[in-house]
Amino acid sequence: MYKAFVDTNVLVRLIVKDDDIKRKACEKLLEKAKQKEVVLYILPVALLELVWVLEKYYKLDKKTISEFMEAVLNTPEFNCEMEEVFRNALKSYEEKNMKFADAVMGYWGLERGFSAVYTYGEKDFKKIEGLDVSKP
Repeated sequence: MYKAFVDTNVLVRLIVKDDDIKRKACEKLLEKAKQKEVVLYILPVALLELVWVLEKYYKLDKKTISEFMEAVLNTPEFNCEMEEVFRNALKSYEEKNMKFADAVMGYWGLERGFSAVYTYGEKDFKKIEGLDVSKP
């Protein structure tokens, strides 16, 4: 058994299902993971990019994107780094209307023990409880 990470386009094919051949190949890969032939990982940047692609290219709303992201995070064949950070970020992304990347940075910083952020984009960061937001 070996370890591998999946690129964003694999996640897109599984979610959007706009290419049957690629979707089926991705589903076969998930089946290999289920059978313990491979251990699949999703790196944090892939989840950030996934939200961006679903927003900008596919023009999906935040609720739909959040549902897709939850499905990815709940897929047992995927190992996701910083899963709790992404779950918190998704909640704020949808419920507090935050930019997803800002929500991830805020919760990631808090998880790492950073209680403050210096930024010129204060609006979204101020929506994260426990984070002191200042301009440089």
